[in-house]
Amino acid sequence: MVTFQIPDRVIDVYVLFLQTADAVTRYTETELLKAGISYTHYSVLVLLDNTPVPLTPTELSKWMFRSKNSMTTVIDHMERDGLVRRVRDDRDRRSVRVVATEAGKELFDRVRQPSRELVYGIMSCYDEDKLDHFAEFLRVLRENVLQKLARDSGRDEKGNLNTLA
Repeated sequence: MVTFQIPDRVIDVYVLFLQTADAVTRYTETELLKAGISYTHYSVLVLLDNTPVPLTPTELSKWMFRSKNSMTTVIDHMERDGLVRRVRDDRDRRSVRVVATEAGKELFDRVRQPSRELVYGIMSCYDEDKLDHFAEFLRVLRENVLQKLARDSGRDEKGNLNTLA
């Protein structure tokens, strides 16, 4: 890989961050595909497995930073593949929630341990102290970007329309 340094330190670090995120995502996607699941489908199953109640497509789209249309396509494909299904919300019959099917749960269970090993392998270059610092850096950066997204979209950090904007 050709290395270069951008004279502007902020831009240089930003490009390094983007390249790293892209490389981690590409590596993760490649390894998950070997296990029989895409990164996106795996991410949906992770969310569904780690929430106390099934999520709506809108909630999934917000968690995954995807448009509602894009999330609908993902859910359609996963439903076609038998990994998830849409169910009516018991509390609000107008609302639909997404649940993992038995096939989706079985696939997730099958790739859970290999994916954990993948993540631990990627993050193995950090000791506990460095992980704590890295997590804090990422939280600050994420919060900064979420605030900018909320301000620019006229919505609050939770995605609700801000009537004061």
